[in-house]
Amino acid sequence: MKKFFLLALTLFSFQAYAIDDPSALIRELNKKFSQVNDYTAHIRMTFDIPGVRMNAMNGKVFFKRPDRFRIRTKGIFFLPKQNPLQNMSAMLLDTSSYTSIISGYEVVKGKKCAIVNIIPLRNSIDLVLGKFWIDVAHPLVMKTQITTKNNGTIETENVYASNSTYTLPDQIIIRLETKKIKISKMMAADLNKKSKDTSNDNKLETGTIILSFSDYKINTKFADSEFDKAE
Repeated sequence: MKKFFLLALTLFSFQAYAIDDPSALIRELNKKFSQVNDYTAHIRMTFDIPGVRMNAMNGKVFFKRPDRFRIRTKGIFFLPKQNPLQNMSAMLLDTSSYTSIISGYEVVKGKKCAIVNIIPLRNSIDLVLGKFWIDVAHPLVMKTQITTKNNGTIETENVYASNSTYTLPDQIIIRLETKKIKISKMMAADLNKKSKDTSNDNKLETGTIILSFSDYKINTKFADSEFDKAE
């Protein structure tokens, strides 16, 4: 009974400390990130972007530390340059590049979250401000809001299930400013389906991309050649 009381007291003390200290929350997140050396998963992407017509697409995603990443699928697709699949862990792991503060608290999907602001220490990087809604009881990033110089503001919501131990979401909902989307000329020829009404061309609109993941395979040491295959 005494051991249980001491354990409970220790956990309570850590949680109380973590709530007030963004560095403690980030350290716990980085421990989880560091467990993942590689993974593959099936991915389904759905798009709702004003001015762009794209069908839902299925494919497979590959990742290897530190930053090798690829989505392999048939057909043309795009994601924002600041890819949320890589950006969340990469940004938080580089603790020397930013300072962090807690600007408030908010309940997200029933979880009490600290709103942790990431402020870059170097003007040379693209990041202006990163905001992370981190569950204080079981550190996970529930929401992000990343503002960059070149790509505007991108917001994400993360849904977790059986792979939350590794901080790998089952779903990522991405919301982004469509005026900041950069589409190559080749893609634009096929994808842009603009209305004849151009009176709202300067209106800021928001697009949504939903990434759904299944059948994660974690730390399997798959071959590097998977990144080079055409399909």
